[in-house]
Amino acid sequence: MMTKRIWLSVALINFLLATIVGALLRFAFVTELPGIKYQYLLHTHSHVAMLGWIYMALFALLVYAFIPEGVSLRRYNQLFWMTQGSVIGMLLSFPVQGYGAFSIAFSTIHILFSYVFIWWMWKDMGPQRTFSRLLLKTALFFQVFSTLGVWMMGPIMATPLRQSSFYYLAVQFYLHFQFNGWFIIAVLALFFKYSEDLGLIFSRKQEQRFY
Repeated sequence: MMTKRIWLSVALINFLLATIVGALLRFAFVTELPGIKYQYLLHTHSHVAMLGWIYMALFALLVYAFIPEGVSLRRYNQLFWMTQGSVIGMLLSFPVQGYGAFSIAFSTIHILFSYVFIWWMWKDMGPQRTFSRLLLKTALFFQVFSTLGVWMMGPIMATPLRQSSFYYLAVQFYLHFQFNGWFIIAVLALFFKYSEDLGLIFSRKQEQRFY
């Protein structure tokens, strides 16, 4: 339980950092901020908010909601801190270079760590078939599916397509399935897991109304 509190505290710190960066973005409309590029700061804000705050909070909540007792959380703890390291890397690199070698590297590392998290969660959540687990698997699928947009950005940027709408389509593909797939359905999984823990079990017929 102490580990969960620490994880959530880290996620909240990331939220605070994203809020501070967001406040600077607003302040930039009031006065000039010497030495700060607005676009770089915007990238910093979006990455820390999504990958540092929302993702890390879901990491903590999903592990403690769905991983059965008896499964060691040591490797999850190690993965959490390695993932947080990539968030710090993005926080430090994006304001300096925007999308550059270091910021792209840290973003890529975060995605790869998310794949490890998904693989472990899928294996460790257990065989029990419940509506909340079905929702969780759906959320995990959309997390992986959304990253196809990120992987497409490399080839697009390396070709004349970087000047076309395909670049923005790739970005919107990623954001759409992050928010409307991974984030929202993961929150629903947590809600229904809490309901199931209270004894509110849904029948297969009721589940089929959603799927």
